[in-house]
Amino acid sequence: MTHLESLMWHFNTPKNMGTKTFHKHLDGSRTFTDTRTVKEAHEENLSRIRELITAKITEAGYDEIWQRNAALGVIDAEQVEDGRAFIANLRTAYHDYKARLLASTRDEADAVQFVAPPVPEGI
Repeated sequence: MTHLESLMWHFNTPKNMGTKTFHKHLDGSRTFTDTRTVKEAHEENLSRIRELITAKITEAGYDEIWQRNAALGVIDAEQVEDGRAFIANLRTAYHDYKARLLASTRDEADAVQFVAPPVPEGI
């Protein structure tokens, strides 16, 4: 296969890591080439989910400023409890995901689903 025969999407870019590459061929067929190790596949997925969790916390309004204000007692106790419960639920979901991911093979790693808890009402 020549360079012109495929469009390549690289999911990992550091030179010392394996890659997962998507190839779109001129005949319309598509294939993936995965040269990552199991550890690299797991680290890539864990990193992606950590970024997702951080975004979910921020989107829910529980960013670092909120957390600092909650620790200082500026926010009322009911709101603090809702925020702590949401963040605790995200941590539990992350640990569940991590356990399932680390039990997977390289080929199964990308298929492990992260199930995020719902955002509390009234935020």
